[in-house]
Amino acid sequence: MEALTLDRAAVHEEMEQARLTFSDLVSKATPADMRQRSTSTRWTNRQLLFHMLFGYLIVRTLMPLVHGFGHLPPECSRRFAATLNAGRRPFHLVNYLGSCGGGQVLPRAAMTALMDRTV
Repeated sequence: MEALTLDRAAVHEEMEQARLTFSDLVSKATPADMRQRSTSTRWTNRQLLFHMLFGYLIVRTLMPLVHGFGHLPPECSRRFAATLNAGRRPFHLVNYLGSCGGGQVLPRAAMTALMDRTV
């Protein structure tokens, strides 16, 4: 199997574009836009934006864990994945409710600042 090459510049550019798009969405949305229900979810647009931000925060936090599993035998990753799958129902509930609350509590400027620092 050929080793995958990582184009760090392309990854950096994609992350920067995501950061700019997020900032643009948050800054241009009116209060009414933020309260409006998003398409195909149970969240408001504000809650959905928080959920997106939360995903970036979780990925950043979990990177050392992913790196660590990369040094272990594949069976360790499979067992860990099975453990995570077993808890998916409570996770989905916490994920949903956390975004409902976080989207209401965290000010828009704080969401943008967190995204800027995370990316």
